[in-house]
Order: sequence, then structure tokens, then C-alpha cells
Amino acid sequence: MAGARSRAGRTLAVAVVGYMLHYWTWMLVAPIGPELGYRYGLPPGTWALLGIAPLAIGVLVRIPAGVLTDRLGARVVLPAVSGAAALAVLALAVVDGLPSLLVVACAIGVAGAALPAGTAAVVRASRPGRRGMALSVFAAGMCMAAASGVISRAVTHLERSQGLLVLACALLVYGAMAALLLRDGPRPQPYPAGPWSAAATLLHRPATRYLAVWYGVSSGGIVSLDLYLPGYLHRTYGVDRTPAMFLAAAGICLAAAAGPFGGWLCRHRAPTAVLGTCFTSLAGLLLILAFEPPLTWVAAPVLAGIAIALGTAFGSVLALIGRTAPPAQAGSIAGVLGAVGSAVGLFPILLLPVVRGFDGSYTMGVILLASAAIVGASSLRARRAWIGAAVAFPAPAVVASQAATTVVSLTGSQIRAYLGDVTAVLAALATRHELAIVYADPDPSAGTGLGFPLVAGLRQHLPAHTVLAITAETPPHPHESAAIAEMIDAGTIPIVLVAGRDPTPIAMLLASAVDADQVLHLTPDRVEGLIPYQRKPVPRYAAR
Repeated sequence: MAGARSRAGRTLAVAVVGYMLHYWTWMLVAPIGPELGYRYGLPPGTWALLGIAPLAIGVLVRIPAGVLTDRLGARVVLPAVSGAAALAVLALAVVDGLPSLLVVACAIGVAGAALPAGTAAVVRASRPGRRGMALSVFAAGMCMAAASGVISRAVTHLERSQGLLVLACALLVYGAMAALLLRDGPRPQPYPAGPWSAAATLLHRPATRYLAVWYGVSSGGIVSLDLYLPGYLHRTYGVDRTPAMFLAAAGICLAAAAGPFGGWLCRHRAPTAVLGTCFTSLAGLLLILAFEPPLTWVAAPVLAGIAIALGTAFGSVLALIGRTAPPAQAGSIAGVLGAVGSAVGLFPILLLPVVRGFDGSYTMGVILLASAAIVGASSLRARRAWIGAAVAFPAPAVVASQAATTVVSLTGSQIRAYLGDVTAVLAALATRHELAIVYADPDPSAGTGLGFPLVAGLRQHLPAHTVLAITAETPPHPHESAAIAEMIDAGTIPIVLVAGRDPTPIAMLLASAVDADQVLHLTPDRVEGLIPYQRKPVPRYAAR
């Protein structure tokens, strides 16, 4: 146990340091864009696009990097990414000419591949119940990288070529350190359809759609603080450039501190409720900021609140990925989400300078971003339970080595904060079990609990299965038990909605009536650990 904890802590530290270095490299071209523009006589729009080129390439390489990490391991992929990024940084120090500069700027984008590799390393090294929190700490690493990048632009006295040489050497040293310290652990079970097919399948999952948008909004907002907050403070409030950079770095540090807080909240509250609160707060704060209030008493606290909301949301999203991503597919999932989410995150990065080019201020751009946050918060509030049931990645490997008839009992008050995780657990069980679910709903006839969102989530995860919700008496009538048995024999997954707070006695009676092999009761303290990547004959829950 102590050895596993040591390996998990060492892996997390290596991944966080690596993500900071690679993120710093990935964002390298945009801050020196004006200098490059002056050198080569480029108009502002052209050197702005030059700074975005590494970001776009980093988005594209994340999916193949994630797939390769699942096949080869982070111990191979992270040093390879570090070496390629170091060569690109060295080339930037000696490049001469616009065409070669564009090629080198695109090559620097390979640093964005550190996200899926680091995510996979952290997920595989951490215990199931700690993966979400570990990834929220990993999210804080990106924020700290953004803050350190802003500070370095304010205090560095090195020539550009000297600074690039230092960064390249740091990348090479890190690559050697990663190869020495990282351990990928037991090799995950291979996918029958192949890793590329598995990555393509991920693009069609509801969890990908939701998590990618939330990832893009939160991470894109943090990147926007990195790129535009110093200029915003300088142009809007007349703050000198160096103090503006330090203030921006302080705000991003708040976002970094809020990342683990978001991971902690997701263990105690429904993740959709946490994200909805973050987006609602973000919308209100952005609307206040759009009117350019006084800096000291209003704008500064508002900017701090924006940073905290973005950091909390980003930490929550990474925690959700860590809780539900099967270790065998963690690299592919992080690659797909990182690619799609970063593409979404380019929206605020591109919107602010474009809108500012029209009216000369950030007001309209900030209002548009606030409107987008309002739409996101409204969607989460209106469909909170339904979305929560779909936000999970079921394990591709089966949970049991032999087929069995299983009755699962669920209590709504216990699983509310883990609805997506529970849906993934049930989807994994359904791959080899004949399954019936008994769900305790205080008022099952009203349809206001989590039973019906659970049906919707399972239907999205199991499109080849028939999933039906039915109400039953307490205890079930013999005719109801007979009907449920016929459903199970036909391959249907019945979700039996019953009144009360403890569904286990009813599940026992139903199991006896349908001749089930086992009854499982899912509790929140074990939800995250039920999807192992090594096959086990029986889940870790105690059969009752």
C-alpha cells in the first residue's frame, strides 16, 4: 500500500511538472508574436494567427498522442513529446524567414500532446477512489504554468535566444527524468476493436459532448486570462504592463488553487450542480466587468471571482474524467476531450481580439462570453439529472468472467452526486450480466426523481439494449415479479421504481422471484472503484 501511494505521488508530481513545462512551451509563440511581427513586418492579424498556429496543432495531435499512450505507455510518449518540443524550441531560436517561422511555430504545437500522456499516467497510478482528486491537482498544474508564464514575461532579462535555450534544456532534462521515474503499471486489457476504433467511438458518446464543452469553456477562459488580462488591465485601467502581468499571474494562481477545490466539491455534490453554479457565477461576474467598474473596489474582486469560478469548473471537469475514465482508455479519452475541448476553448481566445478590433474595447466580447455562460448554466439547471446520468465512460472490459443474473439496489439520496459514475457501473455490468435494477424513489409515480434520467443515461450507453422503467408495489406483486422475469429473459434491463428509502429488502424479494444469482447494493464510497481494468470474478460490493 505504501509503495502504491509513493508511486501515485511520484507520478502525479512528474505529470504536473511536465504539464507545466509543456503548457509553457505550447503557449510560447503568442506572447512573442508582436516582436516577431515587427521583425518580419507582419500586420497584427497575421502575427496573431502565427500565435494561434501552435494551439491548433496541439489540438490535432492530442488524439493520436492519447491512443499511443494507451498502447505504449506514458513512460515512452512523454519523453518523446519532450524531445520533439525541445527541438522545436531550439529551431525557434535560430529560425530566419517567415515560411520557416510558420513551420517551427506549428512544430511547437506538439507540446500540447503532454495532456493525454500525463492524464493517463496519473489515472493508472492512482487508486480508483483518488483518481478524480489527483486529476484536479493535475488541472492546477496548467493554471500554475499559465501564471509562471505571465511572470516570466514580466521579469526575464534574458535575450530571446538565451531564454529559448534554457527552455529547451529544461524539456530535455524533464524527458530523461520522466523516462527514469514513471512506471506505467500493469498493461491494460486490449480492446477487441483496436484503440483507433475505440477513440472514434468516444466521439459519439454523450459524455464526450458534455465534458468537452465544459473543458473548453473552463480551460479556454483560463488561457484567455493568460493572454489578454495583462493587456485588458493596461488598456482599460491604465495599469503599467509589468504590474498588470503580476496582477494577472495572481488571478491565475487563484484559479490554480480552486482546481483541487472543484475536485473536492465533485465528491460531495452533484457535478452538474457544481458546474451550473460556476457558470452562473461566471455569467454574473462577466456582466459586471463589461461595464468597466472601478478597479480597486469592484473590478479586482470581480476578476478574482472569475478566476476562482473558472478554476473550480476546470478542476471539476478533470475530476469527472478521472472518476469515470477506465485506465485502459484514459489516454484516448483525455486526447479526445482535450482535442474537442481545446477547439471549443479557442472560441473565447479568438472572440475577444476580433470584437475589440471592431469597437476598440473588450465590452462587447465580455458580454458575449457572459451570454454563453448563461446558456450553459440554464442548460445544466434545466436538464441537470439527465445530463448527470450521461456524463460517464463505461469500462469496455467486462466486470465478471461469467454471465449471471444480478439485481442491483440503488438509493436516490446516496447516488445523487455519483449518477454518472453509477450509470457507467451499470452499463459495465450489463455487458455480461442479465440485469435488473431496483431504485428507491420517494414518489416513483411522479417521475421527478433520478429513475427516469437513469433510464436515459443507460439507453445512451447501451444503444443495443432495451431499458424500461416500471413502478412496482412495495413489496412487488407476484404478477409484477413475473413480468420483470419475462423482461430479463428477453434481454431487457428493467429499472424498478419503488417507494421508500431502503431498496435492498425489495431487491432480495425480487431476486428470489426471478431466481437471480446475486444482489448488489451500490453505495457512494465504492462507486469509483467498481470498474477495474483487470477482470475479477465478482465486483467489490458485498453481495446481500
